[in-house]
Amino acid sequence: MGKDRGRGRRNHHSGPYNKSNWRGQKRDRPQNNGGGQRNRSTPQQKSTLRENQVGITEFTNPDAPGFTGILKSRFSDFHVNEIDSSGKVLELNDLSVPKVAIVAVAEKELDNWREELKAVIGPDVWQDIANLAEAKNDPKLDQKVEIDVTTLDKEQRTQVHQLIKQLYKGKLLSTTLGQQQVKPKPQEEPSVEENDPAKDETSAQEDPQVPAEEKKTIRIIKPKPGRGDNRWSFPADYVTFLVHKTNLVTSDVASTLASRLNMRPSQVNYCGIKDKRAKTTQNFSIKRRTPESILNAARCLRNVQIGNFGFQSNTLKLGDLQGNRFRIALRHIAKEKRGEIELALESLRDRGFINYYGLQRFGNSASVPTYEVGVALLKSDYKLACELILKPRDSDVEFMRPIREEWWKNRDSVAAAAKIYGDKFIEKKLLDGLARFGESDYSSALRQIPRNMLMLYPHAYQSLIFNRIASRRIKEFGLKLIPGDLVYVEQDQSEVAAEQEQPTEDLEEKKEEENTEDLPEPVEEDETIEEESVFKRKVRPLTAEDIASGKYKLSDVVLPLPGHDITYPSNECGAWYEELLAEVGLSSDQLKHKEKTYALAGAYRKMIISSSDLKWNFRFYNTPEDTLIASDWELLKNIPITPEPAEAEAKFLALLLEFSLPTAAYATMFLRELLKQDTSSASQTQLEKEAMSREEVEEKLVVAEEEEAMEVGKEAAEEEVQEAKEEVEVVQEVQAN
Repeated sequence: MGKDRGRGRRNHHSGPYNKSNWRGQKRDRPQNNGGGQRNRSTPQQKSTLRENQVGITEFTNPDAPGFTGILKSRFSDFHVNEIDSSGKVLELNDLSVPKVAIVAVAEKELDNWREELKAVIGPDVWQDIANLAEAKNDPKLDQKVEIDVTTLDKEQRTQVHQLIKQLYKGKLLSTTLGQQQVKPKPQEEPSVEENDPAKDETSAQEDPQVPAEEKKTIRIIKPKPGRGDNRWSFPADYVTFLVHKTNLVTSDVASTLASRLNMRPSQVNYCGIKDKRAKTTQNFSIKRRTPESILNAARCLRNVQIGNFGFQSNTLKLGDLQGNRFRIALRHIAKEKRGEIELALESLRDRGFINYYGLQRFGNSASVPTYEVGVALLKSDYKLACELILKPRDSDVEFMRPIREEWWKNRDSVAAAAKIYGDKFIEKKLLDGLARFGESDYSSALRQIPRNMLMLYPHAYQSLIFNRIASRRIKEFGLKLIPGDLVYVEQDQSEVAAEQEQPTEDLEEKKEEENTEDLPEPVEEDETIEEESVFKRKVRPLTAEDIASGKYKLSDVVLPLPGHDITYPSNECGAWYEELLAEVGLSSDQLKHKEKTYALAGAYRKMIISSSDLKWNFRFYNTPEDTLIASDWELLKNIPITPEPAEAEAKFLALLLEFSLPTAAYATMFLRELLKQDTSSASQTQLEKEAMSREEVEEKLVVAEEEEAMEVGKEAAEEEVQEAKEEVEVVQEVQAN
């Protein structure tokens, strides 16, 4: 688990701890689980965005004591577990792989079904089915039994399929066929309604009351020699499973699974993007791929484990969750400040934090933040938008920098695109578009980027406006309600918020996601809204009487994300929106946009968020490599983490936090309120370097003290030897006389 660097006697032969580039070189080494190298202290990060550049400036309690705590020093310091729509925290704790998911029905129940179905399937029909099962395969004969089941509903037809499957154990196959009886086409073949009983159970398109013009038939046949019933035999179409990953982007996992299963990335679904630099557990769903095949597809993914398989009738969609459970370790906590830290934690629990959009929302470049591209798109300046996306920047990944510089100089999109391997990068898609449509057809080139990727830029601009409005609202009015503040008409509007909230995926962690069906469709340009939209009526302004009643709290207040179909606060805050939009030459009406793709209807977002289940404790450790929190995988496999040393022997102190947040809330903003410090990667890197430098100085002092003590001891020993020699000489002299 790393070198023991406690305050005891130093091993002088081991050499000093090399801190010259320690943060860039340090590895995270989970036991039996691979690892990953962090490359965070590179020269490219010198222009990383800081919080104040995206409107993050205020605190709910600026007087509460802040303190230094290092975030995400290791992947194992940041754990995220999804909370599903029922409120259950998802944990990877079951690695079993379902083989046959349809549970056998008891014999008594089968007899009841046969009795209920005898009006359609009498003894003679059952005898025909039994004879077919015992007959030898003869390719010259049409070996089948067909039953008219038009009068049966979907549940009854499912019972027929279950009876055939269980009674004849693979000797027979049953399929439901649907044939239109109204104006049938000449020589029309029956259309296959179902290919297995599971689909008959779960089809959402079939009405239990069969239309009169449609005939339903169950066809029972013998499988071909050597081929059994290998059709879908699980209880529902969609397989759900948990993905536990370390230092990976959610969409990368989805894309790899899709590729290995011969599917499109959009066919591998999940509820939300999880942090990359972390250990996270979340739910996935895939249609009609067996658990075994999914498990095999995941074997090529390093640092990914899957399990907890289940089945459901519908796919997962973005936003199908209540929130996330976080377990976080903050390192390099000053031991003498534990009392102040307790006060800060209590304040955070009581007051909550400002629900800012975190830095992840705005990309990783201060020179080209994502919201600038969003403004260009909203103003229909497509040339500028393309140039900003392709503009050279010092925060770029190493291989991309020369490609950008070459394009910027020569404007040869074909040559630049050819140097980018694969097509997961937005830059690659845009360059391919320019190469295809021409170097000056910027609008067409931009449409080569999937819409939900492209809309991350305008959404980033909305997020910037929200952050700036929230900061100004807190700065000017503090933590008190004011007339005109907006609240939902109904107290519990979580579903409305989830439906209307723009997707909160971060640009750097969303580059391979291509499913656009979850984004809200904007209003067409020529569509006229004759009356106030339903969405506008979801909120109302508070009156002075409402505030005096004590019924509402600041955590009930929502702030809009700007749009053309939104209600703004009926107080000073409402005017601030148009002021901020005007700074870049926009207005709310312009957000309707002449191109449907870029229209922004707007959304609402809580201004203050709190976590009612916040827990904390302090934990001692001795080396930067110590694992402080057990992951799902380590708990499942009983892999021990680094034992905690006694306080007297401990070198460092960490603060361990556990809390839940609703969907779309940022844990980094929770931590910012607690620490009262910038959470950007550049700031955290600098803080950790300073902490390690202080530790290095302290360690040198300890070594110096030890060496000094050794020198003093050596001198004392020499004096004792000299005294002994003198005593011996005196004795010898006496004896000689």
